[in-house]
Amino acid sequence: MITAPPAETCHGVMVCINGSGVLITGKAGIGKSSLALELLQLGHQLIADDIIELIIENNNLIARSPKILKGLLHTRELGTIDIEKLFGSQAVVTSSPVHYVLELSAVANGQASLEAQQSDAEIMTFSFPRLCLSINNPARISSRLLIWLGMQRKGNNANQTLKQRQQHDMWQ
Repeated sequence: MITAPPAETCHGVMVCINGSGVLITGKAGIGKSSLALELLQLGHQLIADDIIELIIENNNLIARSPKILKGLLHTRELGTIDIEKLFGSQAVVTSSPVHYVLELSAVANGQASLEAQQSDAEIMTFSFPRLCLSINNPARISSRLLIWLGMQRKGNNANQTLKQRQQHDMWQ
């Protein structure tokens, strides 16, 4: 008899954005599910809402939904939504490797910096790039997240470029 690997669980929302698994974390009621709903409206996919099962497969951390919650998303304003009925079967994915972590916060980091509010998140011995975004910013969270993911894929070296230009100008 084959047994499934043991799963750990965490609270959050797991989405797939352009093939990248993004674990959205933050306090209860911060807007994780509402952000996922906006991302679904933009054509991205839901993996799990509220309870995320995490397993290790082939040296990857895989996120999936418990069977009872598969394809369902709950927001405080709209209640429970059947994502497949609303967006179609392509809007729900069974599982995905975790690639990134987005942490939503009610408080913005008060420090002005040229660098992103980025660090690493440690989950079950794995390390992932983590972006911390404030919900109290006039720019949409989904827009900021999608831009950051694009920067990750394309290798954003703008800070290095700026430093090189500054050094070059100092020696001119």
